[in-house]
Amino acid sequence: MVPIRGERTNTEFPTGLWGMFRFLRRRVSFGCGIRLETPSEGFSTIGNGVKKGDSEMTNPADIWLAQNAASVLDAVVDAIITIDETGTIQSLNDATLKMFGYGEDALLGSALTMLMPEPYTSLHQDFVEQYLTSGEAKIIGIGRELEALAADGRVFPIYLAISEIRADDRSFFVGIIRDLTQQKAAEEALLEQRERVAQVGRLSTMGEMTASIAHEINQPLTAIAMYAQACIRLLADDEFDKTRVVEALEKLNNQSLRAGAVIERIQRFVRNESGERTWVDMNHLLVDLEHLAAGDARLHDIELAFELVDDLPTLLVDEVQIQQVALNLIRNAIDAMHEIECAHGNTVKVTTALTDECVEVAVVDSGTGVPEDQQAELFAPFHTTKRDGMGMGLSICRSIIKEHGGVLDFENNPDHGARFFFRLPAEVPLEVKIG
Repeated sequence: MVPIRGERTNTEFPTGLWGMFRFLRRRVSFGCGIRLETPSEGFSTIGNGVKKGDSEMTNPADIWLAQNAASVLDAVVDAIITIDETGTIQSLNDATLKMFGYGEDALLGSALTMLMPEPYTSLHQDFVEQYLTSGEAKIIGIGRELEALAADGRVFPIYLAISEIRADDRSFFVGIIRDLTQQKAAEEALLEQRERVAQVGRLSTMGEMTASIAHEINQPLTAIAMYAQACIRLLADDEFDKTRVVEALEKLNNQSLRAGAVIERIQRFVRNESGERTWVDMNHLLVDLEHLAAGDARLHDIELAFELVDDLPTLLVDEVQIQQVALNLIRNAIDAMHEIECAHGNTVKVTTALTDECVEVAVVDSGTGVPEDQQAELFAPFHTTKRDGMGMGLSICRSIIKEHGGVLDFENNPDHGARFFFRLPAEVPLEVKIG
């Protein structure tokens, strides 16, 4: 442990190593939920004896800890730094040097801000001074994720917990820093894997919809061929009617655009290269999806009825992933009704609503509902009630909605069928908040 008395500042940290160690021992929890309690009284080492305040310590365990506090603190894998009211580093452990890549001479007595990138450099001392003046904690006593700056210029994620030590009417601050680089890398790898699984689910969905997609594309292609043949016949006449030829070519062009739109929607749905979240209107998202789902519904003699409420707040979502969830629920509803030959009706209802500060999307069918013995495992991976199903659709959907901070669930209808729904938190775009 770097000495409390630094050559650069010649300032003694009043509570001593033992006081800081006892303070750190009083942590309630560790990891990403670090929380520190009120500091204990100061301890100091004098000669071969150990004193707590004005009284001599006699407990052997306390004496041992007091004498070995520096070694214990150096054994901690997290960085531990103490600063005074001016933000000057008073002490640090070996883990600090390893984490930031500095020598102890470069840090001891220097400003803590040298370990921070912007904007934290500019804000840090303001927060400390505001706390000392008003007692209002912005960072003191509150753990949070931030970024730190290493000696080589590398910016890396950290979890920082700061608490105050009062001694001789002065304030000192202890910071415990955990490097989150590996944790964040693991989270990103997990997110990438989930996105790959979601894309596999989209490819599987498109494979299952091959017949309806072929039908949707075949219709405009057939019309294109018919209008092209009509133009050939018209042009074969030396005195052809130019107006009729132009009309036929316009219709041909419209049908080609229609076929191109079908292909473009499929490509956008399957590819989803960026995976970026943007502010979208849920109603617009569902209307766009209707063109993709309508063909599959018609193939099974089922109608889609969209009942969308007005003035929904915009949502910050990955548009393609949310469309994937909605399409999966719609196709499940179509399959459930087709399985019983639409005995209770042939309409799948898709609705939106604003409830509990969330935007809700619901898909209601009139199939058989979810049997009681299937409900507990309904969203589990590889669980399926379909003959040819993989059992991944609803599991992927729930993961997507959970990643967006929402919930996906279902309820059986009182008479026939089921109602599957997901809710996403309604947020206000940043520009609206600022305005």
